[in-house]
Amino acid sequence: MAAASPDRPAARVAVAAGRVVDALSTAAMAVSAAATVLMTGLITVEVIGRSVFRVSTLVSDEMSGYLLVVLTFFGLADSLRSGSFIRVEFLYDRLSGPGARRWLDGALLLAALGYTAFLAYHFWAFVGESYRFGTTSVYFTRTPLWIPQLFMAAGTSLLLLTIAAALVRRLVTSTDRA
Repeated sequence: MAAASPDRPAARVAVAAGRVVDALSTAAMAVSAAATVLMTGLITVEVIGRSVFRVSTLVSDEMSGYLLVVLTFFGLADSLRSGSFIRVEFLYDRLSGPGARRWLDGALLLAALGYTAFLAYHFWAFVGESYRFGTTSVYFTRTPLWIPQLFMAAGTSLLLLTIAAALVRRLVTSTDRA
């Protein structure tokens, strides 16, 4: 039995939803790039301040760590979407044809969906606990930790949506026989 044709309503909905996920992924990557620029600027100011003026911002280590979380977690979805996510090519090269590769891709996406859903659930729970208990950083800024944790949860959730969109695209646009 062939999968749904791209001309069917379900396929059109899947394509539209995929476009929304792609747009969110692109926006998250822009935030990731901005975090990279901010982190670079903050570290540069710290290095110049310490080397030339013998003063410190006192927050560069902490804030750079938070920005690293943002750039990492907000870059995950776009890296999957653009094909630059971690992949074991030698396994794909050993498969005999596109059908086998598509099957392996689908199986890996299903496994990734389950694992990422597990992570997202626990990251959101972590954010809730930190907020509820008022957990703060050990630095003098006493940054509420739910704020940087929120980026972890949001980035993982966006990755989850991207994986789901990739799976749906494979199901809806597949022309293989089941």
